[in-house]
Amino acid sequence: MSEIVNPEGWSNKFHPERESTVFFGEYKCTGKGASSSGRVKFTKALTDDQVKPFLDLSFIDAMKWLLPPPNKV
Repeated sequence: MSEIVNPEGWSNKFHPERESTVFFGEYKCTGKGASSSGRVKFTKALTDDQVKPFLDLSFIDAMKWLLPPPNKV
């Protein structure tokens, strides 16, 4: 992540009630914007086991809407 990332990582846009329904997790972030020291208090550093279900294309039903990779010419 580049330094363009806001150190807080997320904003409730002046609606604190949104913090009770949001899930803000980060996984293996690197780069100038990856420091979690200024992140919102409810940020979670996710483990490999926690993100595993989301790394599979079936999670987003990808075969129904993502195009296949182009054929090499």
